[in-house]
Amino acid sequence: MPADPEQSTSPPPPPPPPPRQPALNMPRTVMVLLLVMAGVSLLRAILPANLDYQFIVWFALYLFVNGQFVWERLYSLVTSVFIHEGLLHLLFNGFWIATIGTLVQRTLNGRDFLLLFMTSAVAGGILFIALNWGVTAIAVGASGGVFGLLGAFGHIGVARPWEERATRWRKLAAFTAVMMALNIAYAMLGGMGGPGAPAIAWEAHAGGFFAGLFLYPWLLKRHLDRQQKSRFHVVD
Repeated sequence: MPADPEQSTSPPPPPPPPPRQPALNMPRTVMVLLLVMAGVSLLRAILPANLDYQFIVWFALYLFVNGQFVWERLYSLVTSVFIHEGLLHLLFNGFWIATIGTLVQRTLNGRDFLLLFMTSAVAGGILFIALNWGVTAIAVGASGGVFGLLGAFGHIGVARPWEERATRWRKLAAFTAVMMALNIAYAMLGGMGGPGAPAIAWEAHAGGFFAGLFLYPWLLKRHLDRQQKSRFHVVD
């Protein structure tokens, strides 16, 4: 029986449309972290000037008053991370958390991501205090945590897991040298903004970077070990 000419010349049906992707494809942990920082900035924006001043006094990072170490202010190593100098400061840190943080978080779980970020931020604050010992120097912002994410990113985007250890650490050493040079240059250029401009806490950047650089491999190994154990776990 001859084929129907209409059927033989009809075009094939169009392929089904690809599944829709969310417009904002960030892990929930990263999104919540950004929302908390934005919420703190919004709260400060609506507070009267005197209450905003008190907010900074309570929660910004400084551990020395009149040259005396104030032990009870150690909590400010954490609270200061969520405070920003202004909208530009928040947007700058938020951009890096949303981009680099998303890449890093996808290789870990949410809890380990927060551990990496906060440990890097606190390490940055500790180095800032250590290098400004005895000075009532006030610091705010998540830059230590951001640089910790950049340090972790060195293990993802610079050194490849399949390369030999010597090659990986050589690449990481070069990456570290470049990042520290940029850190110092950024601090020097930031300091040229005039007498009223806030100084750049390059010490916090450096402390956070090295914390993330050395902490990430351990967190990744622990995360992969957990996945391996759960994959082969047998319930009797």
